[in-house]
Amino acid sequence: MDYVLLAETNFLGILTNIGFFAMGVAGLGVVIFIHELGHFLAAKACGVKCEKFYVGFDAPISIGPWKFSALWKKQWGETEYGIGTIPLGGYVKMLGQDDNPAAAEEEIARSKEGGEADQHDPRSYLAKSVPQRMMIISAGVTFNVISAVIFAAIAYMVGVSYTPCDVAYAQPGGPAWIAGIRPGDKIVAVTPGAEPSDTLRFRKDLTLAVVMNGDEKPMPIEIRRGDETLVFDVTPKKPFPDADFPLLGISPENSLKVAKPPEGYALLAGNPEWMTKLATGDLLVDVDGKPIENYIQWENILATHAADTLKLNFERTEGAGDAEKKSTYEIELPPTPYRETGLVMEMTPIQHVQTGSPADAQGLKVGDKLVSIGDVPAANGYTLAARSAQYAGQTVDVVVLRDGEEKTLSVAMRQPEQYNTQSGFGTELAIDMLGVSYSLTNRVAEVLPESPAAAAGIKAGDEIRTLKLKPTDSQREMAYAWPKDDKPLKIIEDEIDWQDAFNAAFQYLPAGVPVEVIFNREGTNNTQTALITPVDSQDQFVEHRYIVFVTPSPIYVAKSIGEAVGLGFQETGSGMGQVFMMLRKLVTGKVPLAGFGGPGTILAVATSESSQGIGRLLLFLTLISANLAVINFMPIPVLDGGHMVFLLYEGIRGKPLDEKWMMRLTFAGFAFVLLLMICVIGLDINRFLPLITG
Repeated sequence: MDYVLLAETNFLGILTNIGFFAMGVAGLGVVIFIHELGHFLAAKACGVKCEKFYVGFDAPISIGPWKFSALWKKQWGETEYGIGTIPLGGYVKMLGQDDNPAAAEEEIARSKEGGEADQHDPRSYLAKSVPQRMMIISAGVTFNVISAVIFAAIAYMVGVSYTPCDVAYAQPGGPAWIAGIRPGDKIVAVTPGAEPSDTLRFRKDLTLAVVMNGDEKPMPIEIRRGDETLVFDVTPKKPFPDADFPLLGISPENSLKVAKPPEGYALLAGNPEWMTKLATGDLLVDVDGKPIENYIQWENILATHAADTLKLNFERTEGAGDAEKKSTYEIELPPTPYRETGLVMEMTPIQHVQTGSPADAQGLKVGDKLVSIGDVPAANGYTLAARSAQYAGQTVDVVVLRDGEEKTLSVAMRQPEQYNTQSGFGTELAIDMLGVSYSLTNRVAEVLPESPAAAAGIKAGDEIRTLKLKPTDSQREMAYAWPKDDKPLKIIEDEIDWQDAFNAAFQYLPAGVPVEVIFNREGTNNTQTALITPVDSQDQFVEHRYIVFVTPSPIYVAKSIGEAVGLGFQETGSGMGQVFMMLRKLVTGKVPLAGFGGPGTILAVATSESSQGIGRLLLFLTLISANLAVINFMPIPVLDGGHMVFLLYEGIRGKPLDEKWMMRLTFAGFAFVLLLMICVIGLDINRFLPLITG
């Protein structure tokens, strides 16, 4: 009996496209079929009678007057072939062998009295020698390993799309940012001694290497920056305490082709006319009459022109081949106003100084508190990067408070390569042209006169505890960034930085949505409540502009059959190693069970991968084949590995394990596997039910 139990949940898809869903189902069915085919052919070669060959389990199901145990079955010769009703694996039923503990006990009692092999039916599994039974048991895993290599080799011959390891954004205060990794860097190696590769995959090679490394030791990140090759020792970190996995804090570079915006983006931006002109696949070719070559340039433009209206020219391609036509059009992209509440929150001192940055070169330190940059006072830390962007590329005075005294340093600012008011929990704010990061606290430093906060009665010194969205019925669907269940943001209790709370409650909601603010007055424990309705600022802006670009997905095709086969072996070995590592981390508690999934997750990922092309589906089937091989060869009774342990014992001792002990261990193994199946299926239900009902 064989089970498909665990899948890494790096990427969850919703089963919406029937064609890709069918491809995913067929692919997983092929993996299970190949495993069982290995058992079947080995058993036949050893002269064992095979009574059943099933993909899925033929458990009887009753629906009203109808009762059935298979979606399809056919008797062909001495074997019944079928597709079972329970799609959790498959099995080959051999004469004299059964994985169901109760059935196995009956089988032994019926076919074995004195324990001698010659008392069995000569075509029984139990009548065969230990080496023959070992061959039969191990054949399923062997076929999975062989098929994994073949799947991967075919994938690379067909071509596999991947996300390059080109860095577009380094999260301020994140491990990669602190180490000095910058937008535009290309990661070429992530393991000690590995050969640099320009085709390193962001969502597989890099992400999995980070998960395998964990957050207890640094990992070498080799990058190419222009003509230089640099190596950084970076220790991954969980973005927040209860996160499942650690991260480096980077995202891959986008192209300049327009992507379909997330649902609600148009509403969030105020349903602008310019957005209706954009179409998926349109290419941004120039900004304000100047050609633009890459996404990093776009980030620089946003970071240095937050208050400016930009003129963007796009190229649209329609048709293909001889019928291909290109056209261009222009839009005027207005700045994104800061959602004004009147709350100016206290800034923390500098939390991190980026290695190799202007701040690092001029001696700024963690613990310094920014006072001003040039003529721009720090004041509102949320908009400080946008307000001081005028100094990009210039040498200016930066005033900080250090040990109670103001200190002025002359700093040669660099051109910013990213903007720093990104949405997402655990993100610090930064002045990228300077190379420092900081956060905002929940304590009010100042309340602007005649602002929504002033009208609500909030004062300097108040400590904000909780934010709760209070939309009208017509506004409820406008909540792009807020949890749909209106769960409040408990800033103090959940240790949420103010910039994260502000993004979720104000900046990434349309202006005009009221927010209930629960706060403590300075010097008291009295909790008070106020209602703030943000408005669009007339003179402060943020860098974000509501245009989403496509992440490139180049296709890698092996240059020869030999290279494809070599990559097949590499993918299979890597996949098996990943499963071993994840299981080890699961047992030691370094990876939570919640990070895994069961059949639903496997099917969702298979569907999603099939939508990316046959090559991506075949590579996923390589991983699943490796998964199935490793899981089924674990030394757990009822799995192939458990059978091998019993056979090793029999081969060494010259007699089978005592029947009572065998039954006890088999029952224990069956219970363990059943419990694990219930757990991962429960995780699937918890993962997908909100998506289905929400």
